[in-house]
Amino acid sequence: MDDIAQRRLYAAQAVLLGLPTLVAGGTLSVLAVLVFFSRNNYMGGIEGMALLAWGLSGIVGLLGWLWLSSVYLRRGRDGLRQSGPLGWICIALGTVGALVVMGLVVRLVGEGGWKDLGYLVAGPLLLVPSAQLVWMRWSRPPRG
Repeated sequence: MDDIAQRRLYAAQAVLLGLPTLVAGGTLSVLAVLVFFSRNNYMGGIEGMALLAWGLSGIVGLLGWLWLSSVYLRRGRDGLRQSGPLGWICIALGTVGALVVMGLVVRLVGEGGWKDLGYLVAGPLLLVPSAQLVWMRWSRPPRG
């Protein structure tokens, strides 16, 4: 598959999976940070810090994904290879936050809460396009 077709496929994937996650996950991440700063006296120390860490990892991960997606869509694989480590660190932090949500969903679904699958929009859906960016960065370009 040539570079233009891969970029188009990625753009479709980013719209289908990334935009809902950007809206839902971004909103929940910002709310988590706001709750930490406005209602921290109602939470214990560890709960408040976990909420802040999750919210910040979500915000940072979404910003990193937006940045690297724009780099890939504008400049292709070469742009990803030339990008600095900051975007990749942001995606790694966002992945940690998304995996926390995945763990929560697995636990809740295991208890019989099928409606809790909706939480997958709050971050884990973005793991697919993020993994594709990582693959595009470190894989060899197709010959031809």
